[in-house]
Amino acid sequence: MDITTTTPLLGAEFGKYIINMALKAIDDTNKEVAQILWNQLLSFLSQNLILVIASLVGLLIVSFVVALNGRWGMFGSVLYNYLYFGILFIVGLIFGSHIFVNKFFDLFAAILYVVCFLMVGKILVVLGLKR
Repeated sequence: MDITTTTPLLGAEFGKYIINMALKAIDDTNKEVAQILWNQLLSFLSQNLILVIASLVGLLIVSFVVALNGRWGMFGSVLYNYLYFGILFIVGLIFGSHIFVNKFFDLFAAILYVVCFLMVGKILVVLGLKR
């Protein structure tokens, strides 16, 4: 009576299994870290909302005053960051923190980068700060 095994213990399938398990563990860890960081951000904002809003408005006003003197670069940068990170924050609130570790998030972020850049350019032209 000859007993033969059809699947070797250390064959190609075992290697694929180990790789798949490692990739799944990394993906799960990334999602967990994103959730922890998102919760920390929301906790910080809920505890310091007035201070954060006052700081952001103050920075916007200072950069606008500098822009009125002909140096619109700071205002453009501040406006761009407010648009870009504001939209990302809203997306995170709507879809949850796991959206930031999605495979297609980098594509979304690249498109959002271009859209925000073009929007800031149009806003600067409309305000007459950039010709």
